[in-house]
Amino acid sequence: MSTYYDLYETPDPSGEGKKKPLHARVRSKGTITAKEFQERLMKEQHMPHAMVVGIMQAISNALGDWLAEGYNVELDELGFFSTTLKCTRPAMQKKDIRAESVRFETVKFRPSKAFKKYVRHQMELERIDKKTSAKKPAVAKKDRKQMMLTFLEANVCITRAEYARLTRVTDRCASSDLQEFLTESVIRKRGGGRSVVYIKKSVTNHFNGNMQFVMPRKPPDGGSNEHLFLPPSPDE
Repeated sequence: MSTYYDLYETPDPSGEGKKKPLHARVRSKGTITAKEFQERLMKEQHMPHAMVVGIMQAISNALGDWLAEGYNVELDELGFFSTTLKCTRPAMQKKDIRAESVRFETVKFRPSKAFKKYVRHQMELERIDKKTSAKKPAVAKKDRKQMMLTFLEANVCITRAEYARLTRVTDRCASSDLQEFLTESVIRKRGGGRSVVYIKKSVTNHFNGNMQFVMPRKPPDGGSNEHLFLPPSPDE
């Protein structure tokens, strides 16, 4: 079965209005639930449901325990798991940070070469035809914020048009949602005019007092990332 993709305009976070090359992105078909995952393992490995659930829970518990103890964990040929930390207050010297100001941030996953090779071999790409694709209803408001945050975990920024396509809402509704998220300090706005983009507030750090460094937008072709430097907003 084909993996559908489409081409999108790449925003210019610098706000200079420079036109960027288009980038490709997979059009997700949805999320495979834990139940669906378990049912496939039961059919392929001829294992009872209770055993599959037990094995998955044991893997999850062991992985969580080792990560919590400070280990990086390799899971067979799947890849490597590790943790990242964050400082809850800015500091330029080590003596300015106390232990209570350092917190767990998230768990990172780095796929192995074998796993990436397997996915690449299995994937059959097909560009989606917008004229024939069925129009789906808008995503419920309670779910739109999380969809945006999930998108920003993999990308530097999001535009209003991208948000509207992602959540299947009108441009007016997209503008209203984004303004609400700005008010809630969930995101920050960069650029001006047609070059406005929105970034996750927690990913920015001050850099040399004038510029800010953000994680690179994930390239669609698996190539090397380029770091982006964004000018600070007027309220910083």
